[in-house]
Amino acid sequence: MIHENITDAAAFGCAVRLARKERGLSQRALAERCGCSQRFISELERGKQTAELGKAIQVLAVLGMRLHVETSDVRGNARVAVDGVTKRVAANLSKTTPRVTLSDYL
Repeated sequence: MIHENITDAAAFGCAVRLARKERGLSQRALAERCGCSQRFISELERGKQTAELGKAIQVLAVLGMRLHVETSDVRGNARVAVDGVTKRVAANLSKTTPRVTLSDYL
């Protein structure tokens, strides 16, 4: 598995182009599988800024790629995780669950 830092539209397009060529697909063949136009694939690979995100994510899915987002806000992520666990515990307690353990929610 290759992990690559995508910092702009041009790098994203380059990664899509490389993945498409590795799979032996033409732009037209990829477009047909994604349900979009060959022109969209061309613009995406060239790093055009106005490419639609939904279509771009579909292209990644067809190529077997994933979009992974990282954040440096560790405290924010921890807060979101704790809030999620708290909500699930509260929901189960309200259903008169006889016993709830923290490991059930992690």
